[in-house]
Amino acid sequence: MLKSLITFVQKHLRLIIGIVVVFVLLYTLTPLGGTVWHLPLGKKDKEGEEIPAAEKKQVSRSFTASGNIEASQKASLHFLTAGKVVWIGVKKGDSVFAGQALASLDVTELQASHRQAEQDFIAAKAEVEKVYDETGRKVDENLAEKVKRTSAEAKQNKAFDQMKKIEKQIQDSTLVSPINGVVTDISLVVGENIGTAETIEIVDPSSFYFKAEVDETDFAKVFLGQKVKIMLDAFRGEVFNGKVSFIGNKTEVTSSGFSFVPVEIEIDSSKKLIEGLTGEA
Repeated sequence: MLKSLITFVQKHLRLIIGIVVVFVLLYTLTPLGGTVWHLPLGKKDKEGEEIPAAEKKQVSRSFTASGNIEASQKASLHFLTAGKVVWIGVKKGDSVFAGQALASLDVTELQASHRQAEQDFIAAKAEVEKVYDETGRKVDENLAEKVKRTSAEAKQNKAFDQMKKIEKQIQDSTLVSPINGVVTDISLVVGENIGTAETIEIVDPSSFYFKAEVDETDFAKVFLGQKVKIMLDAFRGEVFNGKVSFIGNKTEVTSSGFSFVPVEIEIDSSKKLIEGLTGEA
């Protein structure tokens, strides 16, 4: 019988070895990519405890960066010249659209100056036409004729420039919103004479994003499109989804001297957010 067994083993040696190899591989298999498998084979350990059932775990790395909510679309508007505020057409909290007039200064004196500039330009233009008529616009004009012509043309050009300068001042006497958004602050008061420091602040809520201050040691772990979980201090216990939309090209420094890489994260939220909210990503 022993001889028959030996003959059987010799005849089926390759098959037996293959079965043993498969058995070992099935018992413990750890493929690449961080995924670890433990397959149950109905075994018990030395203490008689059952071996745990099959389990799959994904090994991942994460890190945290603090930051705050900011807006990519915002504007701080102020008049370019001093003057008296005669009209304000919005208040804090109002929604505005791009191109909408928001406030204006008194332009009475500017309008008078513009009328005078127009008259000066008309007179200078007439003088140039007179010179042209007298000289017949000769190609071979003498020195005196050339001096008279160029003087008249220079006077006309100066009058034209002055007229356009005042037109620009009148245009700048009205503040116009450059973006769609919401008025967040107004430091103008109707009837007051102001300088150029007073402003109207506008923010576009649809452009809010989370600006994360990523430590230099974690910079290499960040990539565009990367999924992010965001926790805001104003919404305890809630987690917002986001993804990396921009990675800074240079480091910035906080007021305390901490160096970081600015990373912008698009945030998916139905909550009402405001600029400046702090949190972690």
